[in-house]
Amino acid sequence: MSGATGVMAIILLETAVGASVLLWASGVWGVVRRGFFLLTGITAALCAAGAWAITASETAGSRAATAVGIFTAAAVLWQVLLLARQEQPARWVGLIAAALGVVALVLFAEVRDRAFGLGAAELVLGALFLGSTAFGLLLGHWYLVERRLTNRYMIVSSYLYAGGVVAAGIATAIASRSPAPQAQNLSPLLALPSFTLLLAGGFVAICALIAPFVWKLANEGGRSIQAATGYFYLAVIMAFSAEMAAKLRFF
Repeated sequence: MSGATGVMAIILLETAVGASVLLWASGVWGVVRRGFFLLTGITAALCAAGAWAITASETAGSRAATAVGIFTAAAVLWQVLLLARQEQPARWVGLIAAALGVVALVLFAEVRDRAFGLGAAELVLGALFLGSTAFGLLLGHWYLVERRLTNRYMIVSSYLYAGGVVAAGIATAIASRSPAPQAQNLSPLLALPSFTLLLAGGFVAICALIAPFVWKLANEGGRSIQAATGYFYLAVIMAFSAEMAAKLRFF
């Protein structure tokens, strides 16, 4: 696995795992309506399914493909249970799915033939970055549905996002240890030795500039939540672009 398809598999898997884990880590279960868990869970399940389709076609029979497939099945199952209004079974299966996602993410590092430990760390850090960004965007939109929801959870989301930005900086530093990508077929600029790192670093820097604005607006509450959500729109574009640039060096 390599090139654009490999990078897309990474992006989808990181988003699915990160969103699944942070959904439970944010403490919104029992507070936010069931619809939010359907919104986030279905989004994560679709991303997981896309990652599995690519991984299975590129590395059929590998431990990575099997692990991603199991994670995808669990991610879909807990959504089916939630749709059937089986809240407690859905919760336990959802927690298990999140754990399986982390395992799948770590095993995905086996698709390359070098530096397994650094590869796994890079993927986990990327999952925190993309997961926190996607979660913040979805949660911000949900405040339009539950207008009486306290801003506490948006504040938590802002902290998760800030942690994700720090993780992205570390992941980019790890990526600098990998060789320059063979990406001439995508763009001549991407073939330059340090261009992907400069691109990723620049996007992460923009995400870092966004983080304090999200935190301040989340603390203000009220209509400022909508403004914070608007910043998350920009953050999603920058975060996904940063991960794409950095992960061109992964393989």
